[in-house]
Amino acid sequence: MKQLFLEAGKVRNTHALKGEVKLECYLDGEKPLSKVKHLYLTSGGEKELTIVSVRRQADVYLVLFEGIESVEKASLLKGKTVFASREELDPAGKLVFFADLLDLPLFEEGREEPYGIIKEVTSRGAGELFTVRLSDGREMYFPVVDEWIVSMDAEKGVVVRAPEGIFD
Repeated sequence: MKQLFLEAGKVRNTHALKGEVKLECYLDGEKPLSKVKHLYLTSGGEKELTIVSVRRQADVYLVLFEGIESVEKASLLKGKTVFASREELDPAGKLVFFADLLDLPLFEEGREEPYGIIKEVTSRGAGELFTVRLSDGREMYFPVVDEWIVSMDAEKGVVVRAPEGIFD
């Protein structure tokens, strides 16, 4: 089942005295927060935070929320994970998010039996990795590389064109 609210990032710290926070953003794209007007403090969409401004600083975003006008108020958000509404991120409902692929099978193109089940998606600087639990119980990492991904479907799973030997 598709989640209505997706992890969007984590508040790492406060910034200056006016209530801005440093947000480590988990969303991808050139301006990942440009479509988002609200973030939420729970995965169910409760505790809405309205975004007043966003700007990039090195590897984080400086975000100012409505009603958070002091460093003291901003410090209460430190360490919190924030969520974005799927509806705001994808109004047309056509995108497949990594969260949609969890617990779905990973297949190699042309093979009917899956290699395993996608258990986690992690970001490792150079790109993302699927953590795949293989049918024999072992876990392996599969790099999410455009040239290797044939298809990603939120109901059927992921089909890949894997380099020879990667599943050995």
